[in-house]
Amino acid sequence: MKKQLHLIFLLCFLPVGILWAQQKNIRGKVTNEDGNPIEGVTIKIKGHLNALAQTSETGEYSIDANTGDVLLFVSMGFANAERTISDQNMINVIMTADLTNLDEVVVVGYGTQKKVNLTGAVSTINSEQLERRPVVSTSTALQGLAPGVTVTSQSGAPGGDQGSIRIRGVNSFGGSDSEPLVIIDGVAGSLDNIDANLIESISVLKDAASASIYGSRAANGVILVTTKRGKDQFGINYKGYTGWQDPTFIPKVTDGATFMKVFNDANMNDNGSVIYSDKDFEDFNKLYAENPDNFDWQKAILSGSGFTHNHFLTLNAGAEKIRVAPSVGYVSQDGLIKNTGFKRYTFRNNMDINPNDKLNIRFDLSAVNTNRTQIANEGTIWNYIGRMPTNIPIRVADGLWSEGWVKNNPVAFIEDGGNRKVNNLELIGNLSINYKPTEWLSLTGMAAPRYRTRNIHDFAKAVMTYYEDGNEAGTALPSTELTESAYRYFNGSYSIQGTAQKSFKDHNLSLMIGASRETYDEKYLMGYRRDFTYDTYEVLNAGADTETKNNAGNQYQWLLASTFGRFNYDYKGRYLLEANLRYDGSSRFASANRWTAFPSFSAGWRISEEPFMANLKNSINQLKLRASWGKLGNQNIGNSYYPYIQTLEMGSISVGGTVEQMIALNTMANQGLLWEETTMTGVGLDASLFNHFTFTFDWYKKHTDGILLKLYISELFGKNAPFQNAAKVQNQGWEASVRYDNQFGDFKIGIGANISDVRNKITDMAGQTQGTLLRQQVGYPINSIFGYVSDGLYQSQEEIDNGPTQFGTIKPGDIRYKDIAGGFDENGNVIPDGKISDADKVIIGNTIPRYTYGFNLDLGYKGIRFGAFIQGVAKVDGYLDSHYVIPAVNSSAIKPWQLDYWSEDNKNASLPRVSVTSTNNTQNSDFWMRSASYLRLKNVQLGYEIPKSWLANSKIGGIFIYANGQNLFTKTNFYEGYDPEINYNSGAPDGVSLGAGNFYPQVKVYTFGLDFKF
Repeated sequence: MKKQLHLIFLLCFLPVGILWAQQKNIRGKVTNEDGNPIEGVTIKIKGHLNALAQTSETGEYSIDANTGDVLLFVSMGFANAERTISDQNMINVIMTADLTNLDEVVVVGYGTQKKVNLTGAVSTINSEQLERRPVVSTSTALQGLAPGVTVTSQSGAPGGDQGSIRIRGVNSFGGSDSEPLVIIDGVAGSLDNIDANLIESISVLKDAASASIYGSRAANGVILVTTKRGKDQFGINYKGYTGWQDPTFIPKVTDGATFMKVFNDANMNDNGSVIYSDKDFEDFNKLYAENPDNFDWQKAILSGSGFTHNHFLTLNAGAEKIRVAPSVGYVSQDGLIKNTGFKRYTFRNNMDINPNDKLNIRFDLSAVNTNRTQIANEGTIWNYIGRMPTNIPIRVADGLWSEGWVKNNPVAFIEDGGNRKVNNLELIGNLSINYKPTEWLSLTGMAAPRYRTRNIHDFAKAVMTYYEDGNEAGTALPSTELTESAYRYFNGSYSIQGTAQKSFKDHNLSLMIGASRETYDEKYLMGYRRDFTYDTYEVLNAGADTETKNNAGNQYQWLLASTFGRFNYDYKGRYLLEANLRYDGSSRFASANRWTAFPSFSAGWRISEEPFMANLKNSINQLKLRASWGKLGNQNIGNSYYPYIQTLEMGSISVGGTVEQMIALNTMANQGLLWEETTMTGVGLDASLFNHFTFTFDWYKKHTDGILLKLYISELFGKNAPFQNAAKVQNQGWEASVRYDNQFGDFKIGIGANISDVRNKITDMAGQTQGTLLRQQVGYPINSIFGYVSDGLYQSQEEIDNGPTQFGTIKPGDIRYKDIAGGFDENGNVIPDGKISDADKVIIGNTIPRYTYGFNLDLGYKGIRFGAFIQGVAKVDGYLDSHYVIPAVNSSAIKPWQLDYWSEDNKNASLPRVSVTSTNNTQNSDFWMRSASYLRLKNVQLGYEIPKSWLANSKIGGIFIYANGQNLFTKTNFYEGYDPEINYNSGAPDGVSLGAGNFYPQVKVYTFGLDFKF
């Protein structure tokens, strides 16, 4: 009993003893070459795990250390400084400017490396680049910041503006995951579930040399996120902004009289008669004059406030041995339409415990709770924003909802049509212990559980609409219905690793070996009812207890076990070599194919460290050549957690008047399925010049093999064909970035630019093709656009008679298509076959951007700061059809640019004749394809930092106020009123959707913010 009491006593008072342990206290001040204090310089004891210190706004610091310890002073924009402790208690340091950051440390897989020693292709993004942009979804903040990284975001919806990230092209199709792996402080997670204010840095691992340490999940690249940690000083920081949102692109529409005129012209073309009489025009004009707002569908739809505000509060506290950094965040967005919005609550506490120089314990906790509210079937609302006939009123007599278009009244849906509410809760714990028994050996163990829930409440109400006389017109939905869905996810991440570093004269070696185990468990439960007696009571039991009710449930699990290692060698810091190997075993594949090795090799030559370059050191600060080869994997293939097993289909069948349960195997299984493998080769060049310029260039080629296809099998088998690893894709490209930083007295300037080029091509599909408008075909990029080649408009009946047979009834003003499907003459020219058919369709466009680029400008003068950021893509195509762009289709509203349609008086028109019945002009063709290239002023910020002299007698450490604008300007040749990123659709199998424009628009965001430090 006494031993137990002693143990409890020690456990209770150990932290106090740790805090009271005394070392020699070193104080001092850190200044630049002009004598000005430098704030935020990190000080640590070299070679140990001691707690960090940081300089205050006056440049002062305090740290406990022993005689003989070496203090390391690190700050962005300055060369690292080292000071050895002897018998002094005061050490002042002057740091010299070094804007090329040769000593910058970069986070890589399972560790860190000096940037100058990297042999892989790694792009880094610091916290300042993220914090200056008022984004809720961190993924969208990566747009244009790193070469080789393409981010597309179709929607500006609150809680739905996440970006789709592609690193060095698209590797796969057919539903396989193409998103990169995101690791947050060593734990796999979502980039959009972490507040950008929490991020210290982001490393993007783009090639096999840097990413192969993550093996079977690294084929699409890896994004490593490092969060901010506590320092050895007390501080409170508040960051907040408030503002509003406006749509960037909304299709403008003409008035009701114009609408009626166009449809009269269309009916004259089709039937030789008009739809609307002179009296119809008079009646409309009268009603419109009485209440024009009753016909302004867009104004009524876009009635939300768009108000947004974001608040983030963090505390920093440390007592040498223990450091904490708790933070809370809250963001709220109101939608552009009523009854929509998003709220996110975040909490995170990063704790570091350093009992001694050999032991470091990290204990991190985070919680994220999000609530997103939408209109039920919200896509319908955006489908009609540029479509609703403008001669139809919103309300009829007594304020009743009009029938709209075929009983679809989007304003009624917003007000009374129900809602869709999605709640996500994520809890993550991360316990990491690092023990350094000797100076050259470090041992680390980590356990990180991640628990998530997702609950979806989908309540769609049948809204009654009325004719002008007040009689009921009916409802668009047959009945009110409710679906409740619940998901529960649990991820377990566990790893151990050891790192040994040793130097022998001019030889430096490092060896890291580790093992990990990752588990995944998902449960799904759903309930459905319809025919609600009380449609304001949104619970399942309020629905009809009849045979129409439904429920479902399922569970999925997988396990990934891995061993991994990395070996680094350099000679005199001049010749660099790195080798990585990961050996993965995944439960998602049959036992015979479960384990695979993923190796990589890379080398570097720091030419600038050669003796013959010594005289050029002031002009060529750093010059390094790199080369790499490696193999990566993708276990997330297809849409199944067990792609090698085809599950049994459950159902029922009527036998003799009795319903019997039925189980059937409808699809064949393929036990030989393997994960996709990507092999990548690359070379690169890094340069730092004149202490102000940095330059990076990379060229790469990567091949992905084993993409899933369903190949033809004989119908005699009686089952559907299984997936096989049959397709191949190649990505080849280059990327470059350049940066210039300088300071002239109080004036600071920073200019950066990056550009990347990727050429994507399917190289093998086992003789097959897939898709109609969106096409997969050998020799062309993934998700190419497939259709007819247009050849202008027919101008006369004679041209039609002499042309090929086309679709439906052809008249002057219709689109003429090229007949290219006949035989070939002796010169290889096509001999037309006289008809337009599927054989005349060809690849007409590409949905993958060939070029992605970004440009940023940072200026500062005393307390004034100005930043601007431009982002864009080039050589990419988009496509819209149907009522979005074709005039008079589906009784759609008429856009002003659609008035330039063909007629006998307007034969040089840009659009074909208007018609309600034509099937010829609605065919998929390049006539409706447009360039989706764009240049966008992504962000502009102007701010002012209050002089510290004004705050000298207060406890305030700094105040920064600013105004910010997001997505203020876009230059594009895409369709007026539609965003050029329209092709992207995260819900589509391959992340791309063509034809429709029924999406929440991108938004301009105007904000005013405050950064307050205590």
